[in-house]
Amino acid sequence: MKYKVDGWNNFCRVFEIPEEFPNEYCFGGGIHCDFVMKDWFSPVFDLLLINVPKEEYQKHVDEYLYKEVDFEELEKTIVDFVKVKKYITKGRKYLILYSFGAATIFEGE
Repeated sequence: MKYKVDGWNNFCRVFEIPEEFPNEYCFGGGIHCDFVMKDWFSPVFDLLLINVPKEEYQKHVDEYLYKEVDFEELEKTIVDFVKVKKYITKGRKYLILYSFGAATIFEGE
């Protein structure tokens, strides 16, 4: 799948998934469970993250850069990048949420 990534959505967060989830019914507002955020970064390494509103940016610059990204290729690169981080524990599961609308789950090795 392809995603359009620009300076406003080139961001992701890495969460450690809980080892166990509640097993009660979630009716009535849900049940709290803790995901631990371990990291965050821009997944498309050669595309800057822009920290001003798009409308403000466009007042000063006619066009902005974006990339059409093949997610399968990016996902492999990002998982390989994250798997070697010190916060990864063998056997634990991790979730990567991308601001451009994708997600990845992998297990630490």
